[in-house]
Amino acid sequence: MEKIDDLSKIEEIYYKPNYTMLLNRIQRIKDVRKNRLIEIMLDGNWHSENELVRFAKRFGYIGIVTLSTMMTSLKKKIDTNFLIKKSKNDTNYYKISDNYVGLARAAFADYKSL
Repeated sequence: MEKIDDLSKIEEIYYKPNYTMLLNRIQRIKDVRKNRLIEIMLDGNWHSENELVRFAKRFGYIGIVTLSTMMTSLKKKIDTNFLIKKSKNDTNYYKISDNYVGLARAAFADYKSL
């Protein structure tokens, strides 16, 4: 593997300007329930719909359909690859994509400090 000494080459390879845009999109979410759902999923693990609904009910009424709508809305607002959904034994599971967990954690660290 070739060693890269030129700083501009390194920035060109590793700097991704859309990360700033994604960070801003995550920080602009004003719905408390959506923020809390993202916050619980910051661990990067799979979470069942039932677990997320039980958690979100603390902040207002929410059911399975509302949760599904909120997750779809988050995917559209942030990025289509932000959330991953899988079904197992007639239960849906959600998690933040591994590519976005660090970015989401950074957004929430900044969000809480404001």
